[in-house]
Amino acid sequence: MEDEGLDGPSVFGVSLIPETRGIGSHSQQDTVIGSVLIDLTVIKHVEDLRPILESQLDILPTAYRFLTKQRWPLNLKQEQSVSIKCLINSEGVITIRHHYGSKRRIGVLAEDGKSLGFIFFSDMNMKVSHLRKSINFQLTEVRELWDNSWLFLDNNSWPVSTRQEEDVTVLQVLCSHSVRVRFGAWGNTGRQIDSGIELKKDTPVPPPTKIQRMETTSSLSSNDEVVCYTQPHSMSPLHSITEADSPLMGGSQPAKQVLISYVRAEASQYALDLKSELERLRLSVYLDVHEIFGGSDWQDSLNYAVSNCAVFVPLVTPRYEETQWTNREIKLADVLSKYIVPVSFLKFWPPRCLAIQFATTQFINWKLASSTSFASHGSNESNGIDAVDGCYMWDRPDVVAVSKEIVKRCKRESMKNKKNSTVSSSQVSLISRGFSTRYTVLSGDEVDCGGDGRPSLVVICVHPAQEAFAKDLREIFEGEKLRVWTTLELNQMNGHDDGNSSDDTEILGSEQEIIGTSSQYKRELIFQGKVDEAGVIIFVLSKAFAESGTCKQQVFYCEQRKQVVPLNYEAFEMPGWMSLLIGTNTFEDVQRTDYKSTLLNRVQRAVNSDTMEDTTDYAKEVQINAAVQFICQKLPSTGCIYIAGGTKFFYSKSAAICTCIGQSLADLDNLSVVTGGFYGVGHTISQSFYESRQKRGKDSNVWHILPVKDEQDRSAQARQNADKTFQHVPFGQTIYCGESVRERETIVSRVFDICILVEGGPGAAHEAEEFTWSDHTVIPIKCTGGAAGGKFKVPEKIFEVPPEVDATDWQCLSSKESSPEEIGQAVKNIVLSLMKGAAHQMTCQRSFYKRPSMARSRSLSCS
Repeated sequence: MEDEGLDGPSVFGVSLIPETRGIGSHSQQDTVIGSVLIDLTVIKHVEDLRPILESQLDILPTAYRFLTKQRWPLNLKQEQSVSIKCLINSEGVITIRHHYGSKRRIGVLAEDGKSLGFIFFSDMNMKVSHLRKSINFQLTEVRELWDNSWLFLDNNSWPVSTRQEEDVTVLQVLCSHSVRVRFGAWGNTGRQIDSGIELKKDTPVPPPTKIQRMETTSSLSSNDEVVCYTQPHSMSPLHSITEADSPLMGGSQPAKQVLISYVRAEASQYALDLKSELERLRLSVYLDVHEIFGGSDWQDSLNYAVSNCAVFVPLVTPRYEETQWTNREIKLADVLSKYIVPVSFLKFWPPRCLAIQFATTQFINWKLASSTSFASHGSNESNGIDAVDGCYMWDRPDVVAVSKEIVKRCKRESMKNKKNSTVSSSQVSLISRGFSTRYTVLSGDEVDCGGDGRPSLVVICVHPAQEAFAKDLREIFEGEKLRVWTTLELNQMNGHDDGNSSDDTEILGSEQEIIGTSSQYKRELIFQGKVDEAGVIIFVLSKAFAESGTCKQQVFYCEQRKQVVPLNYEAFEMPGWMSLLIGTNTFEDVQRTDYKSTLLNRVQRAVNSDTMEDTTDYAKEVQINAAVQFICQKLPSTGCIYIAGGTKFFYSKSAAICTCIGQSLADLDNLSVVTGGFYGVGHTISQSFYESRQKRGKDSNVWHILPVKDEQDRSAQARQNADKTFQHVPFGQTIYCGESVRERETIVSRVFDICILVEGGPGAAHEAEEFTWSDHTVIPIKCTGGAAGGKFKVPEKIFEVPPEVDATDWQCLSSKESSPEEIGQAVKNIVLSLMKGAAHQMTCQRSFYKRPSMARSRSLSCS
């Protein structure tokens, strides 16, 4: 276009083109977005064009890339140096294309050109086998793909066999923006599978249904002939199942016999060691770092894996009970009647928070080969992981012994299922869950149901200090013809009536037969049965309830299993574990004059099948997950560090420490700093980081995440307007996400792997607790005090040295004698260690795709 003679602004069109447009081609499928006025004498580079488009166009994609006049895409760095004239074609049109962050949209075509759909995929250098998994997972509605009897065609139109898929990359089968597949490669003849389940030619395997709630369950007897994804299956004979032989291969993922559940911060290497040994014993093993691939939703993938495994093996380290993911995994496995074989790394059994969950389960000692006897576990402190300072090695003889024990138990369980193949499905559920005498599915004859066929039992969890109040609640519900059971009835067994025990965990040997002789076992068994039978659970929350170990165990057991109604009995400081498990938005309050009527209405809705179930909590969870995905799309695909702490400085060195931390982190390439957009710690570290990188000519890589508004007055903490909305932070980029500061704290804790904590009050302590609950790492600058120093009930776990970190660097953060410069260098070393550890695992494993935040960790280097 001849534009050298233009004087003043000129009008240019803006078109959105699809991925299928080839280089230099034109199509009527282009979408005209509008036109913009541009003064080419003032606006020179492409990066200056973005704010013009955003201000002048009413419709614009959330994320997009510019294309040159030859249809070549530009990345963000290129926009800084490419002239706008390179974008404007002969017709005076600027073209853009949708951008999907680190992912790329790939079309899937049949060989004859028929479009089957598209998928999102991130790494074009990955093996084609992972592309097959992504297609199976994301295109579950495409019937042609269900039997998996198709092959990829490479760039030369040569078919790629399944054996060759491990040697061919996605780039080698990608044509423009699509991949092509050929059907009928193997035929659709059914064959007999090791498990005894036959895939018939005329019976396609249905796509899986996402598991969203865990309250209603059913089980599948061992002689059922139908493969059903939404129901648990019983133990099948433990022969090796390959992807080609798997009865579930026609679905979204191959079935795996064993799933390993673990806390990443403590047991990543343990999980890898155990998987290798189990596979050597010819078991197929699901481990998230190997199975969750590009384009997959992490939580959906893991839910699907748990629902389709036969054996669930939790690696119970000290923090296993303290993260939301492991809590949900073990409950889902239990509800779906999976055979659970825990491996204990603890000094005592069962774990305190999950005592009800695990009390009747036979565990395996992680030091099985080196222990003199199975029963010694728990009595010998050297057996517990938390008794071995800085030791994270699992000796191979112990790994081998544990693996063989898992196989032995699974074979024994499989034989039980064979012998009881004619019993009812609920009885099979009893046998296969590893919990001695627990019911999940009860028939109408076994449960006293209301007239509508739904259980009408109301379970009240209450501390003995509120015994009189519990009696009043019983009268209210029984007056409405509801059956009521309270936990006070447990406290009356064998004289146990204090309800305050926080040390009532019993030490069980791993080979001890569970015969129900202890009163503690009987109480837990009764509680389990009542919860399974209940239509709703009421927690009567009080100071005594919050301090009771038994009550805490009951909350941990019930959360996610049943609909819960929290009833606030008195004003007290709610501990972090309680707010994380129960939430803060759905409380009933005894102090309200109408609490009886509102409580009764809520309970009746919960047990009445004619009333729509309250989905408020689920909707909130969906909203938070959507916000997490939104942030992940907005942020760069580099290592991101979140900054938390006080909005004012109280320790004399804090400001200097924050400045040095920002300067030290600025030395690292491909690192981004993210704050909550408040004054104080976040502002100081991010500004120091920003200015240091600007001086060196690097991208600023500073982001601030703020809620749109917060009803509290935050004007002393942040740039808050009179209408309670928040202003942009003057440097870096600001993202608005969440309906309140509290919700923002929950969101960021799920996105970022690493949080640096300096000083801080109750809000910062809550953020730290959210991060540990999400199985992420907090780096506390302990010498600065406040939440970082251990106040405000911050989790003690944040002060433990992470496996990858040098103890000297970690100790530097606690010493008042350390200079700000020394602390800044120590933080830099710690961040490097943590991120290189994650990057190392991503490099070593062929498809290491973890929870959303892990995908953001890349190798870092000093400039």
